[in-house]
Amino acid sequence: MKNWHKPFQPEKARAFFQHAFASRVELVKDMPRVLISRAAYNAMWHYVDIASQEVGWLGTCCRQGNDFLIEEVFLFKQEVSHVSTEITADGLAEMAQELISSRLDGVEICNSLRFWGHSHVNMGTSPSGQDDSQMDVFQESRHSFFVRAILNKQGRMEFTIYLYESGVKIVDAEWTIYEPADQNLREGIEAEFKAKISQARYGYAGLGYDQYNGDRVIGSIGLHKEENLYRPADISTKKPRKGGRKDGN
Repeated sequence: MKNWHKPFQPEKARAFFQHAFASRVELVKDMPRVLISRAAYNAMWHYVDIASQEVGWLGTCCRQGNDFLIEEVFLFKQEVSHVSTEITADGLAEMAQELISSRLDGVEICNSLRFWGHSHVNMGTSPSGQDDSQMDVFQESRHSFFVRAILNKQGRMEFTIYLYESGVKIVDAEWTIYEPADQNLREGIEAEFKAKISQARYGYAGLGYDQYNGDRVIGSIGLHKEENLYRPADISTKKPRKGGRKDGN
């Protein structure tokens, strides 16, 4: 008997076509933060507190794992007003020359200037059109990233992280003060402990146990034999009989 069933023919694939895209960005790591050294934080607070008009500064910024660390900040010569501050090539060149001539790491510092901060005095911390245009200038300098901060006298500090290579910016990034343990300070304190601190062997007051060797002590004298101790509980608490002696006999 003949098999009249046709062999299976897979359906021919259609040409791919564009659908209604729903593009989004998803991070495979935690959101980057801005870390600020205590020295940089204090300097920026003074900048904002002293200035009655807008003022700007630059600072060193480097990658710290997934985060961005601001270590030092520097003022530069600038002309300011109540609504703007101008970054000029002459002002930046003079600052760079000062750093190179006064510090052994001056060249390294100049190459690490990837942070720009400025005060909006009593205004909000949202960026102006000029603020955004300035970040385009930094991108033209072929930096892979740059961090901007806008601060005001009301205590607000708003950071934006520009990841130029990825074409992404992180607006209002989380920030925190970065204060790692000072290992040199700790080593000095540990040496001082060894020189000045010793373990006590006896108690100093009252009746109790030496916490180090378990001996019961009176005052500063260690007693190693339990039977030699004076026990308040050994005193009879019986009331004397009428006409008898106080010792109960």
